[in-house]
Amino acid sequence: MSNELKLKFMTIDGEIPTSYFLIISLGLTILSYLVYKKNGKSLEVYFLSVLTIIFYLSYFILIFVGPR
Repeated sequence: MSNELKLKFMTIDGEIPTSYFLIISLGLTILSYLVYKKNGKSLEVYFLSVLTIIFYLSYFILIFVGPR
């Protein structure tokens, strides 16, 4: 790898790409569904559902408001 490519991927600028929030939200949605199908209503399902909602809200806030 060239030095430019290494520096591009290794910089820490404090910004999290919005696509990460969308990917995590989709993963949490699938995980919540699978846990619900396996265990029914449980504390884990509620916890995963709340996390899913928080990540979806974070994604849409970053899309519409944008980072400051």
